[in-house]
Amino acid sequence: MPSRLPSLVESLRSRLAVRRWQRAAQSAGSLDAATLARLGPRARQVACHARQLAEAADRVLYDTRSGSDGIDRPAMCDWAWRPAPWAAEMTPRAVAGAVGGMQLTEGVRLFHDCPLSEITIRQKRATRADAAAPFTLSVDALGFAGSFLSLALDLPKAAAFGLRRSHIIGISTRLRMERAGEMFVRLNIKQGPNTDQMVSELHPGDRPDSPVTAEFDLGFDEINPAKLEGAWIDLIFERPEMNLVLIEDLTLTRRPRADI
Repeated sequence: MPSRLPSLVESLRSRLAVRRWQRAAQSAGSLDAATLARLGPRARQVACHARQLAEAADRVLYDTRSGSDGIDRPAMCDWAWRPAPWAAEMTPRAVAGAVGGMQLTEGVRLFHDCPLSEITIRQKRATRADAAAPFTLSVDALGFAGSFLSLALDLPKAAAFGLRRSHIIGISTRLRMERAGEMFVRLNIKQGPNTDQMVSELHPGDRPDSPVTAEFDLGFDEINPAKLEGAWIDLIFERPEMNLVLIEDLTLTRRPRADI
């Protein structure tokens, strides 16, 4: 019996903490500025850790149910990753009138300069029997009066700081569009004050269910490990107006390039 006490005590502490935050949230409108200034940073810190834990749990639990993460790894692949919108549940699952710069999940943002509020982002559970990712993400643009629309996906720090000229970064995605359109993917590597960029067009295959792939050979870039600060992928939508793009899966892999 004594061995169960620590878990019981921790459970009670967790419940009390949740109730305290619930009461604080319910009374936020009546709190004074000093109290809000004290609680605000703590609330953001708790929310950040809770999101990270929820995403990690979703990744493990969904992979356990399927038996694997479903990522198609090339030969000699030393790193593979599925960004959060396709691997873990978003909160909220749908956003209408999505504004530029908004964060969808940790490390994933939507960027655009359209003054119209006619962009909808929606995450759904995958329903296809052969789906590799547990979730899909759709971008629906009705009227569009801007010059760009993109999703920015930060690479995990361990992967970004490990990039070398000896690597090839591969991206694979499954796309469905209401009407034919162009899409591009851009790899950005930040080194000190400079950001190196490599761009590739995503060419849909003859079969709508076949993956769309692109590769970035880092052997043609000057990478200084001492100056690396981060890396991210931009998924760029060309002429997105009156189009709905359903992204059923998106994965990134890394493998060594052949010596030349």
